[in-house]
Amino acid sequence: MQQYLAAHEAHLMWLFFACAFVVIGVAETFRPRKILSSSTLRRWGAHAVLAAASIGVEALYPIGSTAVAFLAVKNPWGLLNSAKIPLLMRCALAALALDLLRYGVHYLFHHNPLLWRIHRVHHSDRDFDLTTGVRNHPGEAIIMEAFQLAAIAILAPPPAAVIVVGIAGMGQSLLSHANVHLPESLDCFLRWFLITPDVHRVHHSERIEEQNANFGILFPWWDKLFGTWRAEPVEGHEAMRLGIEELRDGRSADVLYLLSLPFRHLPAAVPERSAGEPGRLAATAGRDAAR
Repeated sequence: MQQYLAAHEAHLMWLFFACAFVVIGVAETFRPRKILSSSTLRRWGAHAVLAAASIGVEALYPIGSTAVAFLAVKNPWGLLNSAKIPLLMRCALAALALDLLRYGVHYLFHHNPLLWRIHRVHHSDRDFDLTTGVRNHPGEAIIMEAFQLAAIAILAPPPAAVIVVGIAGMGQSLLSHANVHLPESLDCFLRWFLITPDVHRVHHSERIEEQNANFGILFPWWDKLFGTWRAEPVEGHEAMRLGIEELRDGRSADVLYLLSLPFRHLPAAVPERSAGEPGRLAATAGRDAAR
């Protein structure tokens, strides 16, 4: 089975991606959570270029995740390659460990000033739909892949688990960013064991305290365990504003600008105020200046 998955990994990945994209895209069309504010054609074009660039830089690595997993199986010190542990249990432990790794790296991207400069490309989207899931700077892909390869080399998970987690993570990236209004009962059920669109949308709020919550990729358990869980946005999903306040203009869909964004300084935005209330962005003051 592992050899079959490895031989057909690329085909399975693209087939699953295409099916997930169509299904989620149709769901967004008929049950949108929010009305998009910017040109879909321009946004999707920029996201396609960023996705292609990320795939390209990942290809610069001489060896991929699956190949490292097959090599790591031969490592006698691997944490998960013991024949004493049943294969299904090793696969389950690998899925949990790799998802925990991505949670931790995602947390670092928000709390390390240099990494945030790269990751803010993803958060600068003024809208939120399935293509936001592939809106990543290629520099982020390089760093994430390095962490992934190192973790696989240390853990020595079953190659089948690495392949399945990779495919599931790709599909979940589309789903968690979907502009879909799930029935409340379904959303409440799914968020026990899966990051739903409503859960992840909170993370894309322009409010810093909400951006620094819900870092999970596949499972919501790490956020609940480490105290970074936030069930709902303060302003509600319909009223909440998305993205980065300093980039609420056409630059957020300009692919050349986005590629250069990690090297740019963003001046702090002027906080909006209403009578008797502090600026909504007071928490953001000086954030970019420090980064």
